[in-house]
Amino acid sequence: MKVVLFSMLLLVLSFQKPTIDNDKGRWKPYYIDAVPAVMATDWKLPFDVSDRKDIKQIKIISIFGDHRDSFYKGHIHTAIDINPLKSKTSLVSVYPIANGVVCSVHLAENQQTIVIRHKLTDGKEIFTSYKHLKEVYVGQGQPVTLQTKLARLFTKQESKKYGGDYHHLHLEIRKSFDDYGCASWLTMNQKQLNQRFYNPLIFLKTKLKN
Repeated sequence: MKVVLFSMLLLVLSFQKPTIDNDKGRWKPYYIDAVPAVMATDWKLPFDVSDRKDIKQIKIISIFGDHRDSFYKGHIHTAIDINPLKSKTSLVSVYPIANGVVCSVHLAENQQTIVIRHKLTDGKEIFTSYKHLKEVYVGQGQPVTLQTKLARLFTKQESKKYGGDYHHLHLEIRKSFDDYGCASWLTMNQKQLNQRFYNPLIFLKTKLKN
C-alpha cells in the first residue's frame, strides 16, 4: 500500500505546473558567465531605423505587464513586443541596444532568444533579452556593440507556420538573469515581475535621452 501511495505521489509531482524555482535548473546549461569588457554608455533602439535615438521610430504591439493566456494561462508579459515603425528592408534585423556580451542563446523555432549582459557606468549590471528570432548570427561569449547584427525577425508569412503572430521583437530589460530565462513565461504575479524586470518602454525613453 505504501509503495502504491508513493508511486502516486511521484506521478502527481511529475505533472506539477512548473514555477521559476523548479524550472530554472534545466535552462542553466544555456547560460555562460561571460563578463562584458566594455561598459554600456550609449543606448539605441534595436532596429536599423532612420534615428535609433527616437522612440517614435518603433510601434508597440503588446505592452509590459499585460496578463497573457498564451502558453501558461495567466502569466504576465515581461517585455514589450515591438516592430520598427518603418523598416528600411523587408527582412528586419535586430541589434543590441547597448554594448555588452552574449551570455545566453536558448530556445528554438519561433522562440529563439538572445540575452546580452551589460555593465553600467555605476558598476551595476543588467541584461537585455531579444526573443522571436528567425535567424541568429551571434554565439555565447561574443562581445557585441550597437552595430552588431544579432539576428533577424520572422516575416509575416514565416510566422504563419506556427499559428501565431511572431513577426515582432519581444524585448526584455532584466535586473537579473538568475532564472536563466524561464521567468519570461513563468512570471505569474506583480512581485515576480518587479523582482526581475524593468518596463522596457520607460527604460528606453529614459536612456535614449542621454
